[in-house]
Amino acid sequence: MHSVLNRFLFAILVLSLSSCSYFIDKFLDKSYDVVDLEGKNLGLVFSHNVNGETHPCGCRHFPLGGLAQIAGAINKLQKEETVIYIDSGDTLFASASLPKTLEKSQTFNAEKLAVGLAKVGLKYWVPGDQDFAKGTSFIKDIVQKTGIHLILSNLAKSDELPHKEFVILEEGPHKIFLLGIINPQVLPSSYKILFKDMNQSLKESLLKLKEKGYDEKSPFHRLVVISHSGIGPDAELSKSYPMIDWVVGAHTMNFLRFPQEEGNTKLVQVLSRNHYLGHISFSLKTDKKGDKYEIIEIRDELKDEIKPNPYLSFIDQHKEELGKIQKEEQSELLKSNLGVIRYSTNSSCIECHDSQNKFWQGTSHAIAYQTLITANEQNNLSCVKCHSLGLGEEKGFKRVQDILEFDQTIHGNLPEEEKVVLTEKYWKELQESFGPIKSVRQLKPEKRRELATKWGAHDQSQHVNRNFANVQCLNCHIQHDNHPFENFDPPMVNDQKVAKMKDKCLTCHDPDQSPEWYQKQENGLPGAVNQDVLNQQFKKMSCPKVSK
Repeated sequence: MHSVLNRFLFAILVLSLSSCSYFIDKFLDKSYDVVDLEGKNLGLVFSHNVNGETHPCGCRHFPLGGLAQIAGAINKLQKEETVIYIDSGDTLFASASLPKTLEKSQTFNAEKLAVGLAKVGLKYWVPGDQDFAKGTSFIKDIVQKTGIHLILSNLAKSDELPHKEFVILEEGPHKIFLLGIINPQVLPSSYKILFKDMNQSLKESLLKLKEKGYDEKSPFHRLVVISHSGIGPDAELSKSYPMIDWVVGAHTMNFLRFPQEEGNTKLVQVLSRNHYLGHISFSLKTDKKGDKYEIIEIRDELKDEIKPNPYLSFIDQHKEELGKIQKEEQSELLKSNLGVIRYSTNSSCIECHDSQNKFWQGTSHAIAYQTLITANEQNNLSCVKCHSLGLGEEKGFKRVQDILEFDQTIHGNLPEEEKVVLTEKYWKELQESFGPIKSVRQLKPEKRRELATKWGAHDQSQHVNRNFANVQCLNCHIQHDNHPFENFDPPMVNDQKVAKMKDKCLTCHDPDQSPEWYQKQENGLPGAVNQDVLNQQFKKMSCPKVSK
């Protein structure tokens, strides 16, 4: 009797275990994730090529992007659906190699960005070539500190990076399978060997997915590949594996307002810096034919979807801490322009060009550096270069600390510590005299002229010989070192001068900062420069001609 009962119980146990094998896999196998979708539609939100940007700079008329704004957009979507936020790489850094002089600040910024992205909901990440700028140990630290999961389906050695091979998102008959691949060819040479060939790896991954229930013929199953490969390789992969429903791409920074279709596969990308989010809405009430795609423009007002928005204070604190690191970083740079004839700044030009100076003072160029002070970005060299004269040039300055040149006949040859104190006093007193300024562009010319005049008087009272802050005469004009006593030989004709000045305009007024200066393509991206707009802006900012 006992033996019969034992056999019966054993049979029940075997049957239970076989029916619950998926349950056991789900909770014991750490190589992949299974996520229940709680009955709502699924919103798969994605970004890529964020390039280390945590917040929009203060230059654009209509700023896009930012962690606080991303949080607002996701919060808005979560009212209607379950949101899973993924990123397909080139996220933490702006390039695949870090300049030694900026390594501390860029590393700190990357760490804070990762923390911020995790806070706003980033769950799965396929790193790109730029994310390897600090090596695999840095990526491991980021994963450990933030809880963001890597999805890497073509990693050659499973223990090289903590990761999930794939993810299954499910609700009833609906299953969305996520794979993550990196094209080894886009990586720096030392990291290529970490990843297997994409095609071979995808074949192996599909076998594993089928073991977990994937049925490519089911109208309720979707296969999504998160790829850091570029649009060309993504298209080729889709041709080889037509069962792929979506490829969320990166690396080539294509801007696809509508999916690029390769057979049954839809390829999507949304450009860079979190200015846009991609949003695939998977219908869990119908089959895959009900799935939809849209691009969400991350406008500034999205931050108001959360009140109070904690990410605003997060960014303020980040900028404060980053600014200190940037100052320390720059203090380690040595001045190397001794004996060099430095650029003449605006104060020397007004001696002969009074009418031009008065015109300039009424423009936003004259107090352009104030925009950085208002945004607390005055130590960010990537911003300073377009709001000052001569950054990084032998005739200009290399550190923000050297943006002011004090008169040595008055102050003597100041030690570094005394110069820091004097410089901080200079900026503090200037800001006190200005009062709060929300936007330089929104000021009337009369007010800008008043502030520029006050700024010039402040330079005189503080015995400043050269002030490289603001967009000045030599940002646009070309001048001989011994001007006005010598000129160029042969002299340039007017058309040559104008062409060179327009080129200088476009170095800062690029498609990212001034998209309204460029023709809009069918996909919504800026194309070639709009010559009519350029001519209008050039005329608007052109000083009165010098009388002969």
